[in-house]
Amino acid sequence: MILFFKDIPVNSRPNELYSLIASAVGGEADSGEVLKAEVMVIRDKRTNALEYHGLTMINSEQFGLKVIERLNGKPFNGSEIQVRPYNFRDYLNDRRRSANAQVASEQRRQERRRGDRIEIFIDLSNIFFAPEPVV
Repeated sequence: MILFFKDIPVNSRPNELYSLIASAVGGEADSGEVLKAEVMVIRDKRTNALEYHGLTMINSEQFGLKVIERLNGKPFNGSEIQVRPYNFRDYLNDRRRSANAQVASEQRRQERRRGDRIEIFIDLSNIFFAPEPVV
């Protein structure tokens, strides 16, 4: 399961996401494992506005739901975070689809995340977090 952390504070690090999740579950015996954590920065080329989001890969859906329940709306680095499951967009779950093709076409034209209007950066300096040095 992949979790999406919406609008995290600027300069948040992947290891901080890992630590946040670990502190939320508190080492419970039935807890899962964070397989990967990364910070994604999206830049709108038209406005130069930046958005910071976190993506974490969790090894089980049950663990992911527990993390969402415990972290959604909680403070993280000085601001309240929103956590939800990450859903890949496809033809069947695209909310922009409409019975009226003209309306759908207009929505696609206005969608700011389409085409070459954005750039996505992922902080590769610290994607994986290991509590102890790897030898």
